[in-house]
Amino acid sequence: MRVRTPAGLALLVALAACNADDRPVDLQPDGPPPSSSPTGDLPSGGTLDDPTVVEPENALLDWKDSGFEAGARYVRGAEWEAVGDEAGTEVELARDGDAVTVRAGAGRTISEVLMSETWAVVVRQDKAETEPSQVVSVDLSSGEQGEVVSPAAASGGSWALVDGDLRYPTYGDDRAYCLATSALADSNGEDGWCAPERSGFSGLTASEHGVGIMTFDDARPVACRTVNLLDPGGVPQPLEGPEDCTGWDVAATADGAVWSEVPKPRRQEEAHFHASADGTYFDLGPGTTGSAVPCGDSVFFVRDPQGPEEPARLMRWTPDRTLEVAYESASVGNAFLGEPVCGGGVLSLSSFGEEGDELVWASVG
Repeated sequence: MRVRTPAGLALLVALAACNADDRPVDLQPDGPPPSSSPTGDLPSGGTLDDPTVVEPENALLDWKDSGFEAGARYVRGAEWEAVGDEAGTEVELARDGDAVTVRAGAGRTISEVLMSETWAVVVRQDKAETEPSQVVSVDLSSGEQGEVVSPAAASGGSWALVDGDLRYPTYGDDRAYCLATSALADSNGEDGWCAPERSGFSGLTASEHGVGIMTFDDARPVACRTVNLLDPGGVPQPLEGPEDCTGWDVAATADGAVWSEVPKPRRQEEAHFHASADGTYFDLGPGTTGSAVPCGDSVFFVRDPQGPEEPARLMRWTPDRTLEVAYESASVGNAFLGEPVCGGGVLSLSSFGEEGDELVWASVG
């Protein structure tokens, strides 16, 4: 439930520094030669050095007006919607005939609201950032509230929710920055992988296909960033494909991953997106850092206008290995989109421009 912020603020914790001896590994099995389709009728990509350039197709989703102003704190789910006030003092979750209100409380602010098909999570962050965050879970089948108390949540950081599994930052021994997992149904939480000293992680994404995480070190003037998927043991494994130290977004797919790279370190808002599928590779074109989100069966990302007569677009990489335009802004040139938010198969999106702003939602299907 966030709008566009400067990309540099997204960094939070990471892996050891990149170097020539730490080569990424490919989490996907070796694919067939690019000249053949690896799964029947699905298109195959190119090689790592010569990926297939994918041209987008128009396939707009059925967008509906949320009734709220663009930029509002809003998440839409299959049945519920979450609306937060601008001051971050409370969030109301509502559906026909039911409502649940979660208040931040004294000295705290609502920093995160996440929703899946079955759960919602509201994070109450300490304004002074000296105390752990308080985490409220809401069972969407009943509206019953609970708390995630262990492991204790770090203040701020990157969060992800898929089904009933919540992933969030915590502190381990000697204040190591670690990735925790909590099964909301039974409040069973546990510590996981911890970032090495002087490194961190951010950009968590989660879907039924896996968990993506961007790790980084403290190199100056530009940190070395690596995009990873968690292996079955919960340890980040670098993707095969991205140029060393340039990765930013990452999300798992059924047969590979989608990721972005930042080619110009001083223009961190501008990225180039790629995808892998069964060991072959695709060039998805330009996009905006920090905007990739898995939702339903696809991965979405934002593309700013590519010229004075071009709209802002929401792009969709599908399981059929097609790149689709899922949304176009009414404005052209001076237009932009907020970060898309997924609420269990439903996307919410704010759009801004001279022809008017809007906050809309659509079922992904």
